[in-house]
Amino acid sequence: MKKRTCAAFLFDGFADCELALAMAAINQPGDFVLETFSNRGRAVTARSGLQVLPHTNLAGMRPDDFDILLLPGGDQWEKGDNLEIFPLIKATLGRRVVVAVGSATLALADLGVLDSIPHTGGGPGYFRRYCPEYAGEALYRRQACIQAGGVITIDSRFQPVFDTLQEIYLNDHELHDPAC
Repeated sequence: MKKRTCAAFLFDGFADCELALAMAAINQPGDFVLETFSNRGRAVTARSGLQVLPHTNLAGMRPDDFDILLLPGGDQWEKGDNLEIFPLIKATLGRRVVVAVGSATLALADLGVLDSIPHTGGGPGYFRRYCPEYAGEALYRRQACIQAGGVITIDSRFQPVFDTLQEIYLNDHELHDPAC
């Protein structure tokens, strides 16, 4: 059985505490291979100061090469940075699972994805502050994690995130359900 691949986007200032929870849930024995990448494939420094050398660069990433695209939070999303990842996010939507943790949900709001699916995150005011075109307020849910339309949004302010992620990732049918 071929292992599935989770591609995690790393950038200077990424919230490694949020990413660690998601990666721990995904990186169960025998289920997934974790592939990390940064914009240029160079080492990045996490919010904690941890220096990380990714496996590859953004240019080398295609949706056909992974099963899950994992976007960790970090202040860069609030600053309007990380725009270089937007084409990969767009290409992945509808083809693979996209997981946005914490402030990475802003990328999905900016792309209009959250205007049409139930989601969680920092809240409608938070989304409007950074993404003035956000129109998904009616679909916002104050929950730790929501899976809808092949997108998983995670509000990292909730403690039970790790348990929720384990449940989602360890249930094999969730990743093969065409409704996702």
